[in-house]
Amino acid sequence: MDTEGLLKSLNAHDVQDVLIGATAFPAHGYARATLDVDAFVSATRANVERVHAALVAFGYDLTAVSVDEMLTKKILIRQHILETDIHPFVAGATFEEVWDRRVTTQVGDTPTQVASLDDLIKMKEAAGRPKDIEDLRVLRRLRDRT
Repeated sequence: MDTEGLLKSLNAHDVQDVLIGATAFPAHGYARATLDVDAFVSATRANVERVHAALVAFGYDLTAVSVDEMLTKKILIRQHILETDIHPFVAGATFEEVWDRRVTTQVGDTPTQVASLDDLIKMKEAAGRPKDIEDLRVLRRLRDRT
């Protein structure tokens, strides 16, 4: 996976985003395998236009994906080795809440923003999928240690 390359492109385009899901876990002391990168993006037209440009610059073919769609739908990009999910909204939290509590970290040499441990827990609780239940067990244990 070229997660760092994707993050560099998002940074170069001044995208306001926060990593959520398993890609954010290592910043909080938990790592598990994941097949995709989940980015929660500010759903303003200007920001989503920058997201679209950053994804195209990274190498994704988004000719069939409009900015309007990206403002209202979760976009699942299943091209190349790196699968990417762009979230203009998530269950359990607003972008503003997650942004205000974000944690700055590094992926390789690239600075990035990840959701706080509390916000990851809220989003996992709201999603409630089977894999979220196992993540919640670990994330809550990490939270309770601090």
